[in-house]
Amino acid sequence: MILLYSLLIICYFLNLFIHSTFLTYIIGILALFSLIFSLKAATRLYKVVGIIFFVIGFFIFIYQQRSFTEVPLYMTTTVSLLAVFYVLPFINSIIIVGRYDQQVNKLLRVRIHHLGQLYYRSSFSAFLLGGFLNIATLPLLKTVVQKNLVGETQNIKNRFISQSLLRGYSLSLLISPMELLVVLSVEYTHIPYPVYLPWLILITAVLFILNWIIGFKSFKRYELPNETSDRKTETQSTTETGINTRMSRKIFSLLLYLIGFMMIIVLVNHILDMGFLQTVALIIIPFSFVWALSIRRLKSYIAYCLPLWQIRTLSLTNNMVLFLSVGFFTSNLNDSIFMNYIQKPFEYLTTTPILLFVFIQILFIGLAMIGFHPLVTISILGGVLEPIIHSINPVSVGLVLMTSGLSTTIAGPFNLSVSLTANLLSINSYKVSSWNLGYALIMSSIGTIIAIILL
Repeated sequence: MILLYSLLIICYFLNLFIHSTFLTYIIGILALFSLIFSLKAATRLYKVVGIIFFVIGFFIFIYQQRSFTEVPLYMTTTVSLLAVFYVLPFINSIIIVGRYDQQVNKLLRVRIHHLGQLYYRSSFSAFLLGGFLNIATLPLLKTVVQKNLVGETQNIKNRFISQSLLRGYSLSLLISPMELLVVLSVEYTHIPYPVYLPWLILITAVLFILNWIIGFKSFKRYELPNETSDRKTETQSTTETGINTRMSRKIFSLLLYLIGFMMIIVLVNHILDMGFLQTVALIIIPFSFVWALSIRRLKSYIAYCLPLWQIRTLSLTNNMVLFLSVGFFTSNLNDSIFMNYIQKPFEYLTTTPILLFVFIQILFIGLAMIGFHPLVTISILGGVLEPIIHSINPVSVGLVLMTSGLSTTIAGPFNLSVSLTANLLSINSYKVSSWNLGYALIMSSIGTIIAIILL
């Protein structure tokens, strides 16, 4: 499996530079084989869902009377997402080897007495790091936060981590000019990002307050677990002295590396123009090795990273089945006559913007629940809304697209962030989705309310 998955991702990275039609076809064949061989090892849920999506996608493929030789060309849509999963262990490892997780752990524990307080500290950490590490924020903070939940039931641990981290992470994306859903909304509405920024900051602030209130009330009854005497001494010392000099230096160093990481991504993305997600996946490995070398921990980094990478790569079977089958389905649907039927409801809503906004809000969440990636949904909506975009306030439309699209990052069971969180917690992605669905609806609703006010 490691060899097959590695060939798929390496060919994908290579094709980002050479743009070969032949290599694209080879990537499609490798993706098809990866799907087939992963089915046996996948868990039952992913196996059933994957087969359903692939069969529906294949029905559309046959209905459109396409040649069987074209099947590989419809298998490549979601390989970029799988590439992120493949390289994540490399940057996760440098955080552990560099012992940054220990310092963030201490920072989280300063003057914290119960899980209600830890909740907003964890959520705020996810918000701060989300702008730098993007999706890698989740596995990093999951490791850190989990250390503070010893003694709690597994259900409490999983719910706490999935709610605090995903909600903080989603809010960091809402104000990020590099987030694809934000970028596409700006492009479709033809309104500059700075025009949106004040409204996005307002929405983020409101959502932050609501998130902290909900989290505090939900978890304040859970006291932090007792620690060993050594850790008690360390925690008490940290509490008394606050954030000590060593901790400050370590956190500051982490922020510098993360800022450097983001700057390099922005620069490389500008130069190569290959897409933000693709750039992140491409940069993670070389940046992680340079990072390890600069802190003089290259040997320990390699010793820790390679075994972790092998374990994580072997565990990609569920993700391969899910994302490759969903990608085959959505790529066929997007290139079929059935798209005309999807567009028809919008013809009846263009004269009533409020109903249009609510429909978009529900559409994002609804389609996310059955496997539609929000980027697919917003791509469909972009073409549908273009003729009417200037008949109503385009800023309103953009805000609805952004908040509704990003609400799926905490509630869409097939979304990368939710799937990754479920994978890290070894639970069903629908479970993570159910814990965050209410907040996702609040998030998209606040965007809709602001959009209506701006009409």
